[in-house]
Amino acid sequence: MIDINIVRENPDIVRENMKKRFQEEKLPLVDKVSKKDQEWRRIKTITDGLRHERNKISAQVAEAKKNKKPAEALLKKAKEIPKKLSELETKSRALQEEIKQIMMQIPNIIHKSVPIGRDESQNVERKKIGKIPKFDFKIKNHVEI
Repeated sequence: MIDINIVRENPDIVRENMKKRFQEEKLPLVDKVSKKDQEWRRIKTITDGLRHERNKISAQVAEAKKNKKPAEALLKKAKEIPKKLSELETKSRALQEEIKQIMMQIPNIIHKSVPIGRDESQNVERKKIGKIPKFDFKIKNHVEI
């Protein structure tokens, strides 16, 4: 599976690679995964902010209790955060799974040295290694075996 950072930083390279592989029907996947990734990153930022706020409030509650000051308002605020976190984490997991499914459909980047060809007839044979054996019987394929 291709690295999401390649899609984030160089979507044009990914699109060009798909064209070289003659998989133009997969071009919309790049935009789709980019949008999902942006949404996931937005949710991740919000989630991290909520966790930071929760930790800050916990410290304030501890300080208030230590100084024997009322902390009801802080506790009320702290109780709202887990609900929000739970909802956002559920969305985040769903987005991550969607991104993974899309990313598995995006082909790896082919090397610069690879000749471009649509099928066997257009592919260039660059090197043969060893002798190809000749048999006096019909060779079975893997399904027949």
